Amino acid sequence: MACGIDRSPAVSGRQRFEGPWGLVAGSWLLAAALNAYIIVPASFLPVLSEQLAIDATAASWIVSALFAVGVLVGIPAGIVLDRVDNRWAATLAAVSLFAACLWSWQAARGGSYWSLLAARAFAGLSFPLIWSACINLIGRTFDATNRASAVGVFTTSAPAGFAVGQFTGPLIVARFGWAAPFAVFSIPVALSGAAFHLTSRSASRADRAARADGGTADSDSKPEPQPQLAEFKRVLTDPNVLSTAGMGFVAYSAYVFFNSWMPTYLTEELGLSLAASGLLVAVFPAIGVLSRSGSGFISDRFLSQRRRPIVSVAFAATLPLVGVIALTELTPLVAGALLLAGLFIQLGIGILFTYVQELVEPTVTATALAALTTMSSFGSFSAPVIAGYLIESTRTYFAAFGYAALVVGLGVVLAYYSPEPNR
Repeated sequence: MACGIDRSPAVSGRQRFEGPWGLVAGSWLLAAALNAYIIVPASFLPVLSEQLAIDATAASWIVSALFAVGVLVGIPAGIVLDRVDNRWAATLAAVSLFAACLWSWQAARGGSYWSLLAARAFAGLSFPLIWSACINLIGRTFDATNRASAVGVFTTSAPAGFAVGQFTGPLIVARFGWAAPFAVFSIPVALSGAAFHLTSRSASRADRAARADGGTADSDSKPEPQPQLAEFKRVLTDPNVLSTAGMGFVAYSAYVFFNSWMPTYLTEELGLSLAASGLLVAVFPAIGVLSRSGSGFISDRFLSQRRRPIVSVAFAATLPLVGVIALTELTPLVAGALLLAGLFIQLGIGILFTYVQELVEPTVTATALAALTTMSSFGSFSAPVIAGYLIESTRTYFAAFGYAALVVGLGVVLAYYSPEPNR
């Protein structure tokens, strides 16, 4: 009896490594390392304030400076990414982030607030490049039926990085001193940057081909020239893009508000230890690993690739939870509300980066992503600073929670009037 022989070509380990999901994995690691570095100062903000002899508003700038620079460079970065090799742009950004980690460490060791602030601002140059380049490569590698799922999985890197930063920051401070976290996180930045560069090799070739074809991986269009200034202007004045960018502002305002101020709130108002508050707050971003990846899956599989229902539910469910957190001092209830708020607000975040790409032509997706990333960065930058000002002015957290409720309410309105690209 003859045995059948499988003559299909074998898939090598390198092909799997550089395949679409290899790209997602490498991008995920780099973005997770970036986000861990971004948020780690928030996990020991009271210690940092004491060591540098600064007030709450000045301390909040250590977190916000990175996002402030991201606001300034986000749109120019997106325009550049629509014209250059995204793989090399993200790799060079990872190198600059590694340098910023070491600079932050030296500044902290020397007790120099202004040098530490400058180092964090320098890191802000890498943030929009890494984030937008990775999403752009993933969006062009996957076809329309799986794109939201792939991008959703990638966006879980942010809450994973935030959770690691929130949880390990106080532990590193207790063991090695308050300056040590800045040095420690340079290691995953270096390793993940190398991993991304290796796993994105095939995607980089596909990216160049897609840009030449004027589309994504599933494009059948004829070659088109690079986008011109008028196309960028049209994207940046498109009401639908601006509406989605506004939702990014809302989502990240709430997300970073809770991540930056809840450790201090739980310590000062509810009497928890720094380690306990870090563990509790780490749950808020950690649940996003489930909700961000789930948002794309639900939209692709059960909603016929519709995006609007996801963001509508996200903001509507988050709004009452802000009130619960603000009005109760029962730790178990606060913990439960934090968990649910993290789940729902990140459900919206997970779909926004696919949402905005589908509102524009494939040749200018990086610019649309940059508009969303810039407004998201503005929310991330402004929320901790505004909250810090309100806390210092009123000597309570009530006004700060009121601001959080206000921006989430704005998200409910924007989601209600938002377009549906796949109807």
